[in-house]
Amino acid sequence: MTSKSKDLKKKVSAKRATLERVLKKNKNIKEAVKKAASKLTLVNEVLKQGNAPVQVMKQALTQNEDAELKVAKAADDLNLVNVKLAEEMAERIVIESELTDTKTELAETRDDLSKTQIKMEEAQQFALQDALTGLPNRESFEQGLEHGLIQAKRHGWGLAVLFIDIDEFKSINDTYGHDLGDQVLLMVANRLQSSLRAEDMVSRWGGDEFVCLLFEVKEEADATHLAEKMINRIAETCEFNGTTLSIKASIGIAIYPADGETAAILFKNADTAMYKAKRTKRQVVLFRKPRERKAS
Repeated sequence: MTSKSKDLKKKVSAKRATLERVLKKNKNIKEAVKKAASKLTLVNEVLKQGNAPVQVMKQALTQNEDAELKVAKAADDLNLVNVKLAEEMAERIVIESELTDTKTELAETRDDLSKTQIKMEEAQQFALQDALTGLPNRESFEQGLEHGLIQAKRHGWGLAVLFIDIDEFKSINDTYGHDLGDQVLLMVANRLQSSLRAEDMVSRWGGDEFVCLLFEVKEEADATHLAEKMINRIAETCEFNGTTLSIKASIGIAIYPADGETAAILFKNADTAMYKAKRTKRQVVLFRKPRERKAS
């Protein structure tokens, strides 16, 4: 609640208390008028009696004058009270109007803050998202890998980093244009995403490169088989505006902890394995051969 709103509420409370005092005074005056009127009635009854003693008549006249003075004073007091009451009511109406305006302003401010928060969340989401494919970008993937390494070390899990490169992508851009090249990237992104489990992660690393993060890898063969599945899925023919293409890709794999215990080393080794894969027919290469792993 703002200080302005608090001040207005204090004013309303103060005016309410003042009004209550004025109304009480108004009530007291009315009661005084009523008593005076009752006394006048009694005096008039005495004066009507022609056989009343002179002393009684004098007392009645004195009481009559006293009652008339009280009524006159009460009338003056009542008039003052009514003026004060009108002033208080007018001020209260102004204050309550200001309070209503303040509540409206507060509601609008809350609405603006809510919209700003939504925009900030959207901006944060876009900052971690690849503009073309909608996949997590490099920064988002790095955050995911760092978190994954913490969990893997804590629970003794294995992790796999897959570095994926589209073969001859520059030739596709040069031959068919960048618009079709973008469509190829979208197709590859969708097929990679559909090949993964819900808990795994795929990201566009940049250009024609993608990376995948596999959590809770129990066997190295599991990562290899998934990579081969990805290669086959990507290679399925696809038509782009009348042009049919079969895309080839190469994948390098680094396994935590055998191939590195930090994000930087895992990326480096997966990248090295990917370039080796480009020179093989299998198109999938582990950073180290199974024999080397057993020897270590």
